[in-house]
Amino acid sequence: MSTRIRVLILEDRSEDAELLIDELRRSYFEPEWRRVESEPEFTVHLGWRPDVILANCNQPLLASARALELVREHNLDTIPFIVVSAASDEDVALAMLRKGATDFLLNDRLARLGPAVRRALSETKLRDGIRRAEQALRASDVRFSSFMNNSPALAFIKDQDGRILYINNTCEQVWGMTLSDCFGKTNHQIWPAEVAGRLLVNDTDVIERDESSQRMEDVSFRGGRTVQMLTFRFPFTDGDGKRLLGGVSIDVSELVQTQEALSSALAAKELLLKEVHHRVKNNLQIVSSLLSMGAETLHDTTAARALQDSQERVQCMALIHERLHFNDEPDRLDFREYVTKLARDLFYSYGVDSERIKLRFELQPVPLGLNQAIPCGLVLNELLTNSLKYAFPNQRRGEILIKLNWAEEQPVKLTVADNGVGLPVDFDWKESQSLGLRIMRILGRQLEGTVQQEAGPGTVFSLTFPRTVPPETPPSATKPGAVISRLEQTAISRFGHTA
Repeated sequence: MSTRIRVLILEDRSEDAELLIDELRRSYFEPEWRRVESEPEFTVHLGWRPDVILANCNQPLLASARALELVREHNLDTIPFIVVSAASDEDVALAMLRKGATDFLLNDRLARLGPAVRRALSETKLRDGIRRAEQALRASDVRFSSFMNNSPALAFIKDQDGRILYINNTCEQVWGMTLSDCFGKTNHQIWPAEVAGRLLVNDTDVIERDESSQRMEDVSFRGGRTVQMLTFRFPFTDGDGKRLLGGVSIDVSELVQTQEALSSALAAKELLLKEVHHRVKNNLQIVSSLLSMGAETLHDTTAARALQDSQERVQCMALIHERLHFNDEPDRLDFREYVTKLARDLFYSYGVDSERIKLRFELQPVPLGLNQAIPCGLVLNELLTNSLKYAFPNQRRGEILIKLNWAEEQPVKLTVADNGVGLPVDFDWKESQSLGLRIMRILGRQLEGTVQQEAGPGTVFSLTFPRTVPPETPPSATKPGAVISRLEQTAISRFGHTA
């Protein structure tokens, strides 16, 4: 199969050029060729980008030596340049080889032309491949150096003796050391003895265990400055089969300081919230006591009962603040525990005989924030109070069931059911002017939920409302740097988006 090539021939005799082309065809080339004689023609046809140049050694209008100079001036010295000469011009041809010509042939030995061109093209292809590989390697080195030397992370490679084989110039910003201060040095040549010992242990551990590691490290310099570094180490094998240690270190000193400040601020906020809940609870207890004293002075039993009902509502709210005060999370509480405490307090307040009226719970854990816990607690207070007042007259026995249900992405449902005498058949609780029932309707709307009467052997009411997700509790304060990755999340969850 013939090989297509472009051939530029510097020759003043067309018949000699034809001989060269015929010889190439006999060597299974399919040449597309141009013949030129002068320098202007030669220069123009260099733009044609021939695959090979064949030049007669001694031309009247353009010497082959000058033609070779023109090729170099146009940065086309990768094109094979073969000199064809007579025996008398052999010295000139040899001189051309020393100047950079690819090969030379004698006119009486043109049978070598095909193999010479094929060899020249092969060598050119090989040189082009090597040159492209070298260019790609240089480009890769430039990209790698630019990337590493502009990275805020410090990167290093060490041998098994702990000697630094590579380090990027981020060491100048992080460590305040130049590359010459670090390159080829061991830990003990760079750091104070105590720091060098710790770093050596960490390096050796990765090599011996053949496992990657991530550590927070306090690095103290000889001048007394200390930085906190988050260092990732990993073992690997180079092209020669040598085991090396790679590492990337990030200066997290500012993040650690920020975390410490956040931890202090969070602790202060929690303390403040607990104090607020304590003071609110105390103030509500005072209001409750005033209402109780007022009720004792009244001779009108209806008015006294109204004050006592208000006192119970105040105590209901005070109980929430009391639970939050002693809670580890002062901005939310498990409503299940609150339901149990409130129900038993009301049973005690009304002097209920626990053998006559049983109290039963079916409660699931439901975390609620303060804005939902208070109205929900007040609704529970009204429902329980009504059952205790009216469901079991004349020493009637029975049971009160309190249910609390909730699942992810489902509404909260609070149900109070008794098996007492029930409500009158014609009683419409939604139209009732009873203060307690009016409060329930208002609180249900406040919770964006619904209060419903359900079928049952006695009286059954339920409150259903969508749960508002309380803010997540941040991780407790730990050693600096232990939860760096959650600093921003912590700030938002505890202080809001304006923190």
